[in-house]
Amino acid sequence: MVIPRPCLAYLGLLLMLVAGLPAARAQIFKLPPPDTTAGNFFGVAVALDGDRALVGASGAGSCGENAGAAYLYERDPARNEWRLQARLLPSDCKAGQFFGRAVALSGDRAVVAAFRPFFSTALSNAVYVFEHNPVTGLWEETARLTSNRTEEEGAFAASVALDGDRLLVTAAGDPAGRRYGGAAYLFEREPGGRWKQQARLTGDDDLRYGLFGTDGDLDGDRVVVAASTYFANRPGSIYLFERNPASGAWEKVARFGHIDDFFISVDLSGDRVIVGESRDGPHGSGRATLFERNAEGRWQQTATLAPTQPYKQGGFGTEVALDGDRALVVGYDEQLSFEFNIDRVVYVFAYDPESRSWEQKRILDVGEVAFGSAIDLDGPWALIGQASEQKPGQVYLARLP
Repeated sequence: MVIPRPCLAYLGLLLMLVAGLPAARAQIFKLPPPDTTAGNFFGVAVALDGDRALVGASGAGSCGENAGAAYLYERDPARNEWRLQARLLPSDCKAGQFFGRAVALSGDRAVVAAFRPFFSTALSNAVYVFEHNPVTGLWEETARLTSNRTEEEGAFAASVALDGDRLLVTAAGDPAGRRYGGAAYLFEREPGGRWKQQARLTGDDDLRYGLFGTDGDLDGDRVVVAASTYFANRPGSIYLFERNPASGAWEKVARFGHIDDFFISVDLSGDRVIVGESRDGPHGSGRATLFERNAEGRWQQTATLAPTQPYKQGGFGTEVALDGDRALVVGYDEQLSFEFNIDRVVYVFAYDPESRSWEQKRILDVGEVAFGSAIDLDGPWALIGQASEQKPGQVYLARLP
């Protein structure tokens, strides 16, 4: 499947004008959705790595209602076109599986989670690994991973993150009964292709700090995991772990509290972590907080991002993404007290090394409240999902200057 060039040009120009961007400085593309069924949730999860994009569609009726699917796109650099290369389905595909609720991508490997947020059925959740066969060109399922715990700990496969031969899977704690606090698993791929669990990470025993496993990310020998308090009227936390090169053990190196969000979004890039706090800020306008690891190995808060025009209860920080000196933050650009003109957008920030500060560069806006349901960032490319029950899902690619 190829995106027609006239459609790309027209859509890109329209979106850039809506966002107030010079047409010569940005490119915006719309990936063709695999179907036009309302509520397919195409774009509920997205992942980007180089010239490949992975999109989850947890509501797709691939082999039954809400069975789900995931779609792999590739970019042809010579023609600057994104093509649909594969539809990924699990070997045990069935109705109500919600396959595609979380996705991750690294090189020739894709990971897709089948996730039900209902704790009575948490044991049915699983994570599937697909690999690209260079001979056939096909994407093949090579592993199915589940939790081996016999006691309740939370819904497995709440989030996934992939970096080469290392995989992070979180199990979200119980926000209703608060009976258990969640966990995170680290798997590594052995030379024979088998994935072996290397570590099980948990937060502090005190659930007042939040329910571990809300979201997580992985970059090399570092991991960040969020712990949200959900409905409780108090902030949650994030936990940072690092692998000890001498022992090979994963150790907790920091916990930062006062992270105020219902569902904490995190992203990790090298020595930096970005955290969304959509319930914080003046009048609940929201903010995003950056933490960095200094030369001595200690993590500390270094910056706070906020929109140049904040709005009361503006949801800024609902989703975040980070790659190097660029950051994306999802928020609203209208007052939420209004019953009309509710519009969710993606704010683009960049770090200026001369001033040592983060600056808002632009706003990506398509005039839809579901825009920004999932985001990812890799180099100059931003991948933005738009998923809802009312409409077919959409996914946009923006090339940032």
